[in-house]
Amino acid sequence: MLPFDRRTGGYIVNQRITEEKYRVRYYELTRDWKASISSVIDYFNDVVTLQSVEVGDGVEAMRFSGFAWLLLRWEVDIYRLPDFMENLVVRTIPYSMNKFYAYRTFEAIDEAGKLLVHARSQWILADIHKRRPVRIGSRHYDVYGLSRDSNNELSFENLIEPERVDIRADLTVRRSDLDTNGHTNNVSYIRWIMQTIPNSYDESTLAKFCINYKHESMEGDLINIDSYFESSSASNNGYHRVSSSGKTLVIAKTTWR
Repeated sequence: MLPFDRRTGGYIVNQRITEEKYRVRYYELTRDWKASISSVIDYFNDVVTLQSVEVGDGVEAMRFSGFAWLLLRWEVDIYRLPDFMENLVVRTIPYSMNKFYAYRTFEAIDEAGKLLVHARSQWILADIHKRRPVRIGSRHYDVYGLSRDSNNELSFENLIEPERVDIRADLTVRRSDLDTNGHTNNVSYIRWIMQTIPNSYDESTLAKFCINYKHESMEGDLINIDSYFESSSASNNGYHRVSSSGKTLVIAKTTWR
């Protein structure tokens, strides 16, 4: 959905759109021969990194500038997970910026032009040395093709922590879980959460994945993943918390059909 400009009464259509083609590989599959949700999010992370490079905000440039875009939320609607060897077009579209926060959407589209996965996301610009938010400047509006009036926020589901624990998994953050900043990669949390999905859900289909990142973790941290599941006539929901030393790092929700 494009952002609506209240001043002009129309939609803002000059955003910088970046897209890339992908083919689903064997190592990205789950047991049902479809791409895992973590693999789809990897595509999204890859295409947004490509856009950052295009506008001069690549990882190296940001590292030397002392600033970084930190991911706060994903809200992912899944209409169909792609199949093995399926060709996809994945794109990202900047939506708006508001003070410290940026919002963008993502799409995964099949060869027939059908939307398979749509995601909304929230990011914050931070000083990585002082560990605090930085107000987004005019340059960022310009390079991402956004009007200064484009400050409408995307809405996200209000996530809650599990009421009880049905399944718990414990692990230690490995070096392979880290990103280029030395912190746990946002997709690692998704992989950890998916490890707590019970076998009884093997015949169910993931319809929605929401996650809110609250605190970071680093190599060697001891991690607890707690999950609680409830069922209704409409859907099955999983409520998930990732914590370390009693501190909540991530809360998430999975919806199944």
